[in-house]
Amino acid sequence: MAATAKPSSPHRHGDADEYETLSGLLHAYRTPVAIILFGIMVSLALFFAALVGQSRDKELDFRSYAQSRIIELDGAISTLDVEMRQLAQAIDSGLSPEAAVRIFDVAEVSQQIPIIRDMGIVENGRLTGAISPEVGRQALQEINVLIAREPASEQPVVIPMTDSEGRNSRFALVQALPDRPTARAYIVSDFDVMLASPVGPVDPLWVVVNITDRAPTHALAGTREMRTAANPTDINISLALESAPFLVHWTAAPPYSDIRATLLPRRSFLMQTGPLPWVVLFSSFFATATIGAISLKDARRADEVRREVTRKTAELSRSNAIIAAKNAELDRFASHASHDLQAPLRAMKGISSLLVERQLNLDHRSREMLERINRGADRAQRLVQDLLTYTRAERKEARVERIEPDEIRSEIEELLGAVIADADARLEWALDGPIHADRFLLVRMFQNLIANAIKYRRDERPLVRIASRDAGDNILISVSDNGIGIDKAYFGRIFEVFERLHGGDAYEGTGIGLALCQRAAELHGGDISVASSPGEGSCFTVRLPANLAPQIDAGDNDETGGDRPPRLVSNDR
Repeated sequence: MAATAKPSSPHRHGDADEYETLSGLLHAYRTPVAIILFGIMVSLALFFAALVGQSRDKELDFRSYAQSRIIELDGAISTLDVEMRQLAQAIDSGLSPEAAVRIFDVAEVSQQIPIIRDMGIVENGRLTGAISPEVGRQALQEINVLIAREPASEQPVVIPMTDSEGRNSRFALVQALPDRPTARAYIVSDFDVMLASPVGPVDPLWVVVNITDRAPTHALAGTREMRTAANPTDINISLALESAPFLVHWTAAPPYSDIRATLLPRRSFLMQTGPLPWVVLFSSFFATATIGAISLKDARRADEVRREVTRKTAELSRSNAIIAAKNAELDRFASHASHDLQAPLRAMKGISSLLVERQLNLDHRSREMLERINRGADRAQRLVQDLLTYTRAERKEARVERIEPDEIRSEIEELLGAVIADADARLEWALDGPIHADRFLLVRMFQNLIANAIKYRRDERPLVRIASRDAGDNILISVSDNGIGIDKAYFGRIFEVFERLHGGDAYEGTGIGLALCQRAAELHGGDISVASSPGEGSCFTVRLPANLAPQIDAGDNDETGGDRPPRLVSNDR
């Protein structure tokens, strides 16, 4: 012990020398550096959070502006529809097209913001009345095409047109006259006049117009100067739509739903930021610097604490290694003890069996005592084997692999073939699919449950049903029988070690089998339960997680590095 002890004063002096080097300083002050870096990241996060908050406010403002524009667009379309229908009614009532157009032209001029570019009548392929002859001739061509394509159309129709700048923002509403089949009343408007009134001094949004199948174009909701600056060659509409953080879509009410628009915020509107994000950023930086300065005072002490923790961790690792070695030694001892305990039992059983087989002149009582010796030796051997299996299972970790139903059935029939044949038992298998589990533990569990089902039988032929099914995140495995059953009062006791409900004379067993089944289920993260009534059979249900992943380790058979324990059955309750 004295050789491993370290004097305290030289140790402290060595620590002090370490801080004189650059690496020592970085090691000692890594905590305050981390705090400062974290504070900077938090400051930036708060800054961007404030920007996001302002962005949400911007979105609310934009949607408010957009809603006012939508109301304006709906009102304009409604006004155009009313004007067109009134024009058609005036013509149908006997008023000449020229006189009707002049009346509506005077009324439109009297409005504060006129929204009609042109209106008139087309009859027999000729323009019989129009406010603007130039716009009327363009409308005439489009209407003649419409009449040729749909001569009997009576519903109002939207016809796309181009404005004086070649943009697709102009359109015509066309209405057939009931009493004059070859005549059409039309009204021409465009988004520039429909959105002529700005919202505030600077309108915060753009409008992208899409009429029927024409290519989309733009209209800036603002003053004439804004619209003039918005040259189509300077704007990439697709890029503007893709880069906009939020959009509002509008479609005119039927039958004018071919008129659509998308409202998006202007970049200058989005770039307007208030002082709050900058206040948050500088405040966070100041708080970070203050906390970092305070943490520097305790940096050296924190480093010493970490050194102490490292030393204690190393000691704990050594202790764990010692415990692991002791466990391995205990496993070896259990194996040797099992062998040494079973050797005299085998000798005793062999001698008593030999005496019985030689047909010695023994009286009935002597022969019965020899048979009792044989049974006692068998029971003691099973107890030693079951204890060894249970103690190994207590320290075992489940090594999960994919096990096919045919493999399980083959192993069980091999292990319990003699038991099944002696009892003339019938096994019905209904495993739903492969099971991911530890092969050794799963087979032990099936072996014990099936052997119990056969042993605790009534006078009729034993019937054992083995099934599995998916249940969401779990797999449910059930083993049911037509045996003697179990009283509900004993459901908790039967899974305890050495707990038996029947005497050894009635049913042989060691009282470990169901405890081993419960341990096997728990090692997989599951559990086991029972449902039974006396005289009506029992049903044991094992729940295993369905998401167990296979563990492939070809170089290791179990946690001790040796062969797996022998496949023993403890068929008891």
